[in-house]
Amino acid sequence: MDRVVIVTKPTRLEELIAQHLTEGAAQFALESRGKSIEPYRAEHVAYQAACSEIYRQLPNDVSVTTVGREGLPHFLFRDTDLIVVCGPDGLFVNLAKYVGNQPILTINPDPRTVAGALMLFPPSAVAGVVAQVQAGKHRLERLPFAKASIDDDRVVWGIGDIFIGRKDHVSARYGISFRGQQESQSSSGIIVSTGVGSSGWMRSIAAMVSGLTRVGQVHRLSSLPSATDTQLVFVVREPFPSPSTGVSIVTGRIVPGEPLIVSSEMPEGGYLFSDGVVEKAVGWNAGSTVVVSVGERYLQRIVR
Repeated sequence: MDRVVIVTKPTRLEELIAQHLTEGAAQFALESRGKSIEPYRAEHVAYQAACSEIYRQLPNDVSVTTVGREGLPHFLFRDTDLIVVCGPDGLFVNLAKYVGNQPILTINPDPRTVAGALMLFPPSAVAGVVAQVQAGKHRLERLPFAKASIDDDRVVWGIGDIFIGRKDHVSARYGISFRGQQESQSSSGIIVSTGVGSSGWMRSIAAMVSGLTRVGQVHRLSSLPSATDTQLVFVVREPFPSPSTGVSIVTGRIVPGEPLIVSSEMPEGGYLFSDGVVEKAVGWNAGSTVVVSVGERYLQRIVR
């Protein structure tokens, strides 16, 4: 380790100021709608305090640089960096696409407002963890990506989840194949989740399924993979039965050697995207096939 890179994000107060140009104008806009700016200010103060504590915890003889969420696509990470990411789970997911095998230290800036299922340490722990990294005594866990390989050699990676379907609300048409079973389907898309993503989108789906089934009834989403498990879980959203479309393949666990295969039957409008970034969706139209598997790529997160 010869450099520490601190990854941050704008607070909601900073985003308000960017929108309204001044804090006073932002306050006026909120108050005119019967809202208060104080929660935004309190959140901002807590986040800034957390970042200041991280800097205070770092040794003086280590090079330190900071990159904001918006700068990640253009930032050049070094193999010898220690990456410290401070924020909600979404910031960790944003970071994932741009790093390799560097160790990542995840910081929850304020547990009172940030659930942070993926953010394991408080700001006050940074000095101790950095000392462990310098001594080579830190512990790492490997978090696998989901990999969607399209037949034209494009690849979509997701540390949280991959969506296969359409960007609009029109039903997606496709053929699905899993563990020797196959059928044509019409649905609002397929969600494939890693263990990391199981704390987000897939968790909400599991809660919905639980609410729709009888009390005490066991369903296939009753257990979700942990962050380090080399398996993925997929769910077909709202599959529609018809004379030409089936609903027998609605969920399953993807493990090495047993991928999910989906072929588009949509002349236009088919897309894939990962980790909720719709803006970077990849086109996927009729005749194109995608193979979803556990990827050979990992993130390395520092654990206690």
